[in-house]
Amino acid sequence: MAHDVIPLGAVPSGESAAQVGESGYAEVAFLQCTRYIALLRHTVGPEPAGARLRIRRAEADVDPYLDVVVEYDAENSVARAYAIRCDREAPPRWESATGSRAR
Repeated sequence: MAHDVIPLGAVPSGESAAQVGESGYAEVAFLQCTRYIALLRHTVGPEPAGARLRIRRAEADVDPYLDVVVEYDAENSVARAYAIRCDREAPPRWESATGSRAR
């Protein structure tokens, strides 16, 4: 089984994320990532078998940072399609997904 990962960022693309080095960064970033995962599940739907949204601690040169990734089984077409949808259909703002759920 071949696994792949698509980084999605810590927050929707049109929003401001907590900045590494700011006081309380880890707590704020974790809450933002958790909220973003909930928004993705609301917008794109729950993960199918073979895909998983999760918070990743990425190591930068100086400070680690948190972001959301979708891990998926690259050999599973449903999981791969879900991961691509998360990347392409993620709402750009927190409030942009308040309408009906996307396909």
